[in-house]
Amino acid sequence: MRLEELKRLSADELGKLITEKRNFVLYVRSEKDREKIKEIFDVDVVFPELARSFPDLEFYVVDIGDAKELLKELGVLFAPVVLVIREGKPVKKLEGIKSWAEYTSAVGELLC
Repeated sequence: MRLEELKRLSADELGKLITEKRNFVLYVRSEKDREKIKEIFDVDVVFPELARSFPDLEFYVVDIGDAKELLKELGVLFAPVVLVIREGKPVKKLEGIKSWAEYTSAVGELLC
């Protein structure tokens, strides 16, 4: 699976998922800052692998510039960040690049 294959959300779509109190995993990235923040390249590779490893969960991507105000409400001020969201509320926030074990442990909590 590649990053381009995952659903990219607009601010409205993200707001709807939160309002519906859905469980999902969200990758917040920044196309604008991609060249400055090298960790974005790393998470671009890891996130699709996470989605492939947890096929029963929903995985989405949003650009921080497309949903800045809503992401601030979720505690996200910069990219890259992976948010694990349960019932519309963030339960785990993984900032920057993390180990595979940290990602799988955080995402796995949605299955409990």
